[in-house]
Amino acid sequence: MSKFVVDLVYGEDEERRLEVRPAHREYCRELADRGVLLAGGPFADKLGAQLIYEAADADELQKVLDADPYTEAGVIAKTTVREWNLLSGAWA
Repeated sequence: MSKFVVDLVYGEDEERRLEVRPAHREYCRELADRGVLLAGGPFADKLGAQLIYEAADADELQKVLDADPYTEAGVIAKTTVREWNLLSGAWA
């Protein structure tokens, strides 16, 4: 399994994002329960978020990202995905 760091930049429609947020957070809880989402949360400046996923490969991760209510609602302006080689720390 590979780990991926995903940075999200929120779009300008904050009202829509806040409407969708409960569904997004429930989806994140489900992913965490399955061991797919290792950590995640918004940045303090409220302009975006960072999430760490574990998936078989980039294609599997893309399916997870595509099914996120935020993606479906179009409230994400930019998504950056980087595969991460974890070397040290509690998760290593």
